[in-house]
Amino acid sequence: MTHTIILLIATLICITLAAVACKYLFRQPENPHAHARSHQLDGLRGMLACAVISHHFYYTYGWRELGGWGKNGTLMIVNLGAISVSLFFLMSAYLHLLKICRSPEINWLEFYIARIKRIYPLYIAVFLLVLAIGFLTKPIHVQDTTAFLNFIIKWLLFQNVNFQNITHLMIAGVQWTLVYEWAVYAILPLIHMIYHRKINFQAAAWIAIGLAYWVIGYHSDLQYYWLFILAIPALILAKPIQGCLKHYPVIVHIIMLPLTYYLFFKTIGYSWEQRILLAIWFAFVAHGYNFANLLNHKGLVKLGDLSYAIYLVHGLVLFMWFGVLEMFIFKQGNFVGYVWHLPVIYVMAITLAYLGNRFIEIPFARKK
Repeated sequence: MTHTIILLIATLICITLAAVACKYLFRQPENPHAHARSHQLDGLRGMLACAVISHHFYYTYGWRELGGWGKNGTLMIVNLGAISVSLFFLMSAYLHLLKICRSPEINWLEFYIARIKRIYPLYIAVFLLVLAIGFLTKPIHVQDTTAFLNFIIKWLLFQNVNFQNITHLMIAGVQWTLVYEWAVYAILPLIHMIYHRKINFQAAAWIAIGLAYWVIGYHSDLQYYWLFILAIPALILAKPIQGCLKHYPVIVHIIMLPLTYYLFFKTIGYSWEQRILLAIWFAFVAHGYNFANLLNHKGLVKLGDLSYAIYLVHGLVLFMWFGVLEMFIFKQGNFVGYVWHLPVIYVMAITLAYLGNRFIEIPFARKK
């Protein structure tokens, strides 16, 4: 069997076991906003976070075995990452635009404080772990204070930086996506003003818009913002899509299954073909399509609650397991032997994510 088929089978088994384990083992504190959330989107988040683990698991193999990050990755393996990131962007835009449409008034200072409490505590905790592992695995010349401070600032601004060759890919470089998330958060007040045709005089809104101009114009790649824009059809076409799901569920099912296969196996990551097809695919999921109730599985929904933590910590697990502890001998071409480590990576990444979510994310999010 090819690397693609082996990895796909292993991934599906790992996701299934992870969902079952999360359903029975992890007890999340009651979420006061759970009634307003879309379970199929939470379940989708859980699957996507797991797909990213497998994506970087293979990229780690390419990095250490073949001499290049992601070397020899097929379309499907590349798309485990590309499609997951694209759908995370689509979901984020859809949910925030939906909030704008439904909320004539938003306190933007409260919104940004809530976003900071949601994203930064665990991100900083992971950053401290990166520093600790860096100090333990390689001597750091701290006399270069300016370079070290520059590294800290860039990391806190979600830049993928490599200080003295110790931090490169330590969290699989995932922080790059947070640049785009924050840029979109910053532009939301302007979108709100345009949609409601009302000038907002809150200082936080105008400061955010200024930051959005700086980030979008000078510190990001414009092509990725299309994925946020392409969430708009899911909002505009809500009623027709809901009508299709209600009156023609079998036809929708017949379309969605082949489309899913085509997206992962035949489209090029971040291409226009993939973006447009993903926008269509996502629009149906956003309005209730759940793959025969699969996305509503309680275990997947719990994985969705852990998705941000999984996204942040799985790279550290890969780095420690294969880089520091050296639990697999590379340069042998033994991919089947390597794949046997995937369940272990899932267990450690999800357990660490649960601890991070339970004891860092949730307490900070609930602080007044």
